[in-house]
Amino acid sequence: MESEDLYAFLSDPNLVELIEQNKVTDDFFDVFDLTENQHSNLLAWCMNPNEGHSQGDAVIKDFLEAGYAVSSGTIWDNKKFFAKWTPGKIRTSSFGAAFVTRELSIEVERGGKKGRLDLFLMDPQNKILVTIENKAGASLTAEQLEKYVQAVKAEVSSNKVFADYDLAFVVLDRDLKDYSQPQLDALGKRWTLLDYNWLEASAKRARFQLARDKNAAQLLVAYCQRQTEWESPAEKRTSELAADLAIAHPSVIEALRGLRRQSVLDWRLKTLEGAGGELTLFDAQHRLVCEKLVGIRGVATIVQQLRKIMPELKQEQIESGRIWVSVVPTDALALMRDREDGYWPMYLTLRQASKVSRPDAPKFNLNLLWARGEFSASVCDEPALREHFDKDFPGLKHFANSDYRRITIAEHLDPAEAVKTTKATLDTMNAAIRSYSR
Repeated sequence: MESEDLYAFLSDPNLVELIEQNKVTDDFFDVFDLTENQHSNLLAWCMNPNEGHSQGDAVIKDFLEAGYAVSSGTIWDNKKFFAKWTPGKIRTSSFGAAFVTRELSIEVERGGKKGRLDLFLMDPQNKILVTIENKAGASLTAEQLEKYVQAVKAEVSSNKVFADYDLAFVVLDRDLKDYSQPQLDALGKRWTLLDYNWLEASAKRARFQLARDKNAAQLLVAYCQRQTEWESPAEKRTSELAADLAIAHPSVIEALRGLRRQSVLDWRLKTLEGAGGELTLFDAQHRLVCEKLVGIRGVATIVQQLRKIMPELKQEQIESGRIWVSVVPTDALALMRDREDGYWPMYLTLRQASKVSRPDAPKFNLNLLWARGEFSASVCDEPALREHFDKDFPGLKHFANSDYRRITIAEHLDPAEAVKTTKATLDTMNAAIRSYSR
């Protein structure tokens, strides 16, 4: 990095705006990261219809409807539960007597250690009991989950209060989207698997209440948005600015990346000399801004390279955030049910794999997403097209009743591999659409 590079970076108007956009807001979760125990406590609060978040039982309904949406293929208790508790029944029932308790604590083995299943949705009026395994982790197996079921049933069977309750079992993991298909298969079909994206419906509803000056919904909005992929307009603008800066000043961003491994305790007199020293001070003074710039470099590079090797991609075909990029194949646009209000019926998402990534070496997982409700019935037969695509993407035809289906294409790709694999997969998808149309 030359001094001219640094000064061009520091004088870039986008940097000034990024610094202002990145200043800590009134969002509690911008300042603190929650522990798993705190997550469980806040989730229990959100799902309690008698708490002061102004949502009543709506969050419970969002949770149960999300469970139903992904329950296709489940067996035993969950199959019976969601055969009875359909979206229509859920939406027209009252869960005013329901609550999430941590008092029905059941001991289980977790990776050789003693642990507790301590999150349960209970409704004495509707007689339902839903066991929630929060933040399961990819190390779980179907055998372990079966032991959890038996532990719950042993506790319930000894108490006549629960004799005629409907039972369900839900794994809730924010990182579920990063699981490979073999990891998902290893969890079996006994439990319903959910990430936190079902909270987006709750956050959207609460945002409307905030617009009507119901400030009691503020904490619920902040928590639900933090757990989902939702980005505020300010966060989206921050991502755009960071991406533009990363592309415009690559040598400076590369120098910032090298500073990630440096502590203040490593400073020496020479550390603060010259352009490198000035950048070191800037990094120390604007740590969060610099972390965003370094973190988004992989995403910004991928977007730039995709546009370079696929110049036919239009602006509307690529969306990106801080750690992800989504791309829709050109031929899929004609299959959309509504170009104005709908979303892509099929698309690829590259997401940074946080567990194996380093600031200087980001890794990405590539997934195919299929949204059956976004296909135009007048243009194509979605089940037939899905069957056709299964030839190139085995497993896609499974769980055909689910609103969304995710197929893992590749894992732990470096940026160059991510670009190459994404292009090849987009080509395969376009070819499959054309061959189906013929």
